[in-house]
Amino acid sequence: MAVCLLVGTAVVSCTVSSSAIVTDYDRDAPFGAYKTFYWSDNFQMESGKEEEPLFFNTLIKKRLKAAIRPQMESRGYVMDANHPDLLVDSRIVVKTKNVNYNSGGYPYFPYYGHGYGNFGYYGYGYYGNYQSSEEHKEGGVVIEIIDRGKRQLIWQGFAPDVLHANTTDKQKEIREAVAKIFTKYQYRNTVKN
Repeated sequence: MAVCLLVGTAVVSCTVSSSAIVTDYDRDAPFGAYKTFYWSDNFQMESGKEEEPLFFNTLIKKRLKAAIRPQMESRGYVMDANHPDLLVDSRIVVKTKNVNYNSGGYPYFPYYGHGYGNFGYYGYGYYGNYQSSEEHKEGGVVIEIIDRGKRQLIWQGFAPDVLHANTTDKQKEIREAVAKIFTKYQYRNTVKN
């Protein structure tokens, strides 16, 4: 029983690994000088919205913002719609995975065959062995931080394969993915107000 609980906990906690997070940043950006942020929906990815309604919709965008805001504020940034130093953009990138299944064979029971003399023999065989394939859609979360004055991307974080079309709690998946991405964002507002 304890082993099952331990294995179950390990599977659940492995959904988004921090090591799977990919980041890049502008080494010349003055990260310590930024004080304020706001949303930049001008850079939202437009392609594929009609094709992937589970991932590209206003609910997802709202959930992304709700998960990002406390991460930015915990690093000392203040939300400012009028004069933000940073623009924060977020989106979902969808990947289609083909999953192939191969069912081994199913055993069937004895059959009777011919043998030597008056004796027959029994044996076992298999039947079945079918293959099938399914498409699964998985989404990755992208967060971009842009220097508003320079109009340049200064930091980007990506968490691949963290959102699943068949999940029952997209908000939780998004919140966990955003938190993992921000573990790689090592910068803070260091300017005293």
